[in-house]
Amino acid sequence: MKNEAQQKIVTITLNPALDHTVHIPRFQTGAVNRVQQQRIDPGGKGINVAKVVRALGYPVAVTGFLGLDNSKVFNEYFHRQAIDNFFVEVTGAARVNIKIVDDHSGQVTEINFPGLTSTGADLAQLTGVIRRLAGERQWFVISGSLPQGLADTVYRQLIEILKEQGVKVLLDSSGLALREGIKAMPDAIKPNLEELGQLMGKSLEKESEITKAIAELLDGGIKQVVVTLGSQGAIIADKEQTLRVRPPTVIAKSTVGAGDALVAGFVVGQTQGLSLADCARLGTAAATASVIQPGTQAGSMKEVARLLCQVDIS
Repeated sequence: MKNEAQQKIVTITLNPALDHTVHIPRFQTGAVNRVQQQRIDPGGKGINVAKVVRALGYPVAVTGFLGLDNSKVFNEYFHRQAIDNFFVEVTGAARVNIKIVDDHSGQVTEINFPGLTSTGADLAQLTGVIRRLAGERQWFVISGSLPQGLADTVYRQLIEILKEQGVKVLLDSSGLALREGIKAMPDAIKPNLEELGQLMGKSLEKESEITKAIAELLDGGIKQVVVTLGSQGAIIADKEQTLRVRPPTVIAKSTVGAGDALVAGFVVGQTQGLSLADCARLGTAAATASVIQPGTQAGSMKEVARLLCQVDIS
């Protein structure tokens, strides 16, 4: 049996953010809008994954780049949440992403800034940290966009390093970073429907088209593919089975970070040796628990447990 250190999940976030969520009923472009309520949460996709892993009661470590100008907010948060912090601090400030939530329509408008600029020296330092962490961890989650200054091949390089160390990797990115990263054969990927379409070079509308695209990725050597479909759930597959997963119906307060919560629950299930269906169920329950929270907060383990039996899998 693996000890706790080996079971730890590590998330890598190269372009973190402070998520500034504002609630504006009946939000209108080109008009004066008044904020009803607001909150600021440390974020970035890998950090959001770590929040949920921790909320599920499992140990997690985080690494990537933090900007020196506003790293204190992140460092204090990791300390409060008992998240092991191995971030490399670099010149500059992490971006501030604005999430405008219209509670009347249920729509979320996101304004994402470009973020940090990283150098080759920064990447070399981070690579050393990742090599050390790979010696005692089981799963790595690489999530999000790349900071300015780094090549599109960075995720591919990191995955190759991690695979040499014998750890498992889930990649959740988009565009060229995802396309290049897949070449290193991560164990799992989590594109949304639009990102999957970009990979295939065409729009995917029918479920048969989605499952065919997933099959191509599995035939290419990816072991597990998780395609998120927003409020419609997900299609999750490996070489043996393809699962259509539908979440319970809830009133969402914020859908930002739902995909990250699904990744967190899915990978926690993987570290526990659960079946693909049970990993899908845990991930979907975690995602559902997150969308009924304001901002990018994680749902509680109690809430996740309540939702587990309401997830439909066929």
